[in-house]
Amino acid sequence: MVDESARLKNPRATNAALTRATKPLRITNHPATMGSSDPMAPYARKLQLPTLPNGKRPGSGMAMDDAGGGAFPYQSYFGAGLNQFSLYFPGYPYLAMLAQRSEYLQPTLTHAKDMTREWIEFTTKGKSDKSKKIEEIETRFQELNVQDLFRKALIHDGLYGVGHIFINLKGHQDTRLPVLLDSKSIRKGQLKGFRNIEPMWVTPVMWNANKVERDDFYVPETWWALDKEMHKSRLLQVISREVPDILKPAYNFGGFSLSQLIEPYVDRWLKTVGGVNRLINNFSLIVLKTNMSAVLQDGDNGADLLKRLKLARMHGDNSGAFAVDFNTEELQQLAVPLSGLAELQQQAVDHMAYPTHIPLVVLTGVTPSGLNASSDGEIEVYHDWNRSEQYAVIRQPLKYVLDVVQLDMYGKIDPDISFKFKPIKQITGQARAEIKKTEAEQDVAYIDAGVVSAQEVREKVARDPESGFVNLDADVMPELPDDPEDKVEPGEEIGGKPAGELVREAA
Repeated sequence: MVDESARLKNPRATNAALTRATKPLRITNHPATMGSSDPMAPYARKLQLPTLPNGKRPGSGMAMDDAGGGAFPYQSYFGAGLNQFSLYFPGYPYLAMLAQRSEYLQPTLTHAKDMTREWIEFTTKGKSDKSKKIEEIETRFQELNVQDLFRKALIHDGLYGVGHIFINLKGHQDTRLPVLLDSKSIRKGQLKGFRNIEPMWVTPVMWNANKVERDDFYVPETWWALDKEMHKSRLLQVISREVPDILKPAYNFGGFSLSQLIEPYVDRWLKTVGGVNRLINNFSLIVLKTNMSAVLQDGDNGADLLKRLKLARMHGDNSGAFAVDFNTEELQQLAVPLSGLAELQQQAVDHMAYPTHIPLVVLTGVTPSGLNASSDGEIEVYHDWNRSEQYAVIRQPLKYVLDVVQLDMYGKIDPDISFKFKPIKQITGQARAEIKKTEAEQDVAYIDAGVVSAQEVREKVARDPESGFVNLDADVMPELPDDPEDKVEPGEEIGGKPAGELVREAA
């Protein structure tokens, strides 16, 4: 590919000469594999360029992703011969068909839901009070349904390798123009909303593939969404598993889908389940020893023998009986031992869960068996992995969404307002009560040491939504009760004198 500046200088000549080179690589069945007995044939796919409507694709130059003249990748099989499961981009239609199986769909749904379940908490730095502004931004995020927006983007990322989020602005704008994060590009009240777009409707227009020192190297500058060209700043990408640069055109500049990564493990699981099921259905076999020469010489082609075998199968339970000739026949039952089948199936399930990073108790809902068996450690690791994925995958596009929302609401971006992801693991029950008790004792110690005042602790309790005190007025301090050690009961004597007399003397 050439630098986009070449297209801008002479777009007509560049488009006419280099239209073919800009088309991203897709995968189609190779004719040589059709009808082949080679077990590798279904997995050997040839990289082939797609075709789009005439006049809808601008031109660009070439690099190693478009060798032309029969070199990589046009005349080669992508990964064929490496192993049973060749490495290739199977295409969005095939990945969509895989989503019809729970083995492929459930890991993606589980991961997307857990990544966005507890969501985010807006934070601020500095001494100024911005609680009202944060409350307004939280309300706007709920109106725009940002949490569900990223959940769907993560689902598309798991199923197809990439999730696209379109920024929809009001007014008749040229979507090919970039959106800058300033008040001139995004005016107040201009944001219409956000929309998820499945990757099968989106393909890149052009990208820089010859200036490796630039930040936009192998980053599409604009995208086609059906017949509309969109600048990259209007179409955010969520990609969990990036591919090497040389593979990006073949993968439509997306990433590896989770379905593609677990396909070998799911195939082994399905074969194991099918084999175990066939073994269970045929673990017992009735054998009738008889004079086969007489049967073969008979003109009925063994019809009598078949009748006897059917009769044996009909009465093959504990309440049935079958008679055989004492001298010439013998009836036996051969049974295959079924011990160990459960362990084989469980190992197939374990292997299927490995590439998903999801514990079996979360993925399948099956608790571990055995003495003192527990999944607490695996779940803790799973939560930590999800938290690292939140910061690595969705923090950057989510920060971009926050900046766009602030420009739409206030006309400027407040650098002091940010966000953090809430802990995925929620502490409840006795553990939560112990933490609350420890925090209360800590607050009392701070008050006694003069670090904070009782008023400040009361404000902290009023701000805590889990304190248990609803509508607590932080500005009204309650009257502290008298110390029980200072109370004097009526009629009590202190130092040989009645308490009442001491009070009068003091007065």
